[in-house]
Amino acid sequence: MYNFPKKALTKYSLVAKLFLMNEETLEYEKLMHILDEVLTKMELLHAPSRDFGTGIPIYRKEIHTLQAIGRHPKINITALAEYMGVTKGAVSQTVAKLIKKGMVRKQYAKGSKKEVILELTDLGWVGFHNHEKFHMDMLDIARECYGEQLNTKIEMFTNVMTDLNAILDKYVTRKKPM
Repeated sequence: MYNFPKKALTKYSLVAKLFLMNEETLEYEKLMHILDEVLTKMELLHAPSRDFGTGIPIYRKEIHTLQAIGRHPKINITALAEYMGVTKGAVSQTVAKLIKKGMVRKQYAKGSKKEVILELTDLGWVGFHNHEKFHMDMLDIARECYGEQLNTKIEMFTNVMTDLNAILDKYVTRKKPM
């Protein structure tokens, strides 16, 4: 790696900073590049929409909302928003779209005239089960790749992604958008 004279770098340009990257920074940039590739592929698997056997386009946010409702029967909007890590307004908009598509219904909780719970319709269950199958197919491929090491790998990936998520949370709280 070329070392620039410090006097020549009084105004750090992006190009100059790239030349000054150390091994740690280069490895971090490699990790970020790989993560970006993974995110791009994940988006392609869901984008722009899939019907998951329902005959109706379902977007990524919608299918994961169906998944959350299916996995948490009789969940309400507040608990769903908390589980998904979004605002009640955001989850309400997604639920409204799913109601319009005939995949979710709202009902009052038994014995309550205030609490509204969410349930999947038959069509919603079709999408839910096909999305679960989609995930199981991915898990089968991971099993093929890792064999008996699968659980160890999943634990390691979970730890890394949890750490990365925490780093991103810290970044968001420290930095203002550019």
